[in-house]
Amino acid sequence: MRLLDLLLPFFLIPLSLALPAEPLPLIPRACATTCGSHCYTSSQVSKALSAGYNYYESGDKAGSSKYPEKYNDYEGFDFGGVSGPYYEFPILESGVYSGGSPGADRIVFNTDGDLAGEITHTGASGNDFVGCTGTS
Repeated sequence: MRLLDLLLPFFLIPLSLALPAEPLPLIPRACATTCGSHCYTSSQVSKALSAGYNYYESGDKAGSSKYPEKYNDYEGFDFGGVSGPYYEFPILESGVYSGGSPGADRIVFNTDGDLAGEITHTGASGNDFVGCTGTS
């Protein structure tokens, strides 16, 4: 019998005991904000802001939509010191909005391209908005 055959169990048994009995759960992605049940990463927020502000600066709209659209803040949100005037632009889990149905969720930015917050129609009355997490 070879020495390796004798020593192998002494290495494999501790190694197998160190491994978890069940697969480890996936680490959930970090939500920068949550609108209703929609979780948006900081990358998704940043991409929506960039697209919305680029349309604003060029005077264009996304496809045949009305976005970015002036946002009047009738709800009176606290945008953490970011002053208006404000514009709203859709944010989607599936990618950057380019026209069509905007869904319920929006990012809000000012004319300097500063992110003011995120808002949603989900859970609001009529055509009003409520704040997503981080916007009150």
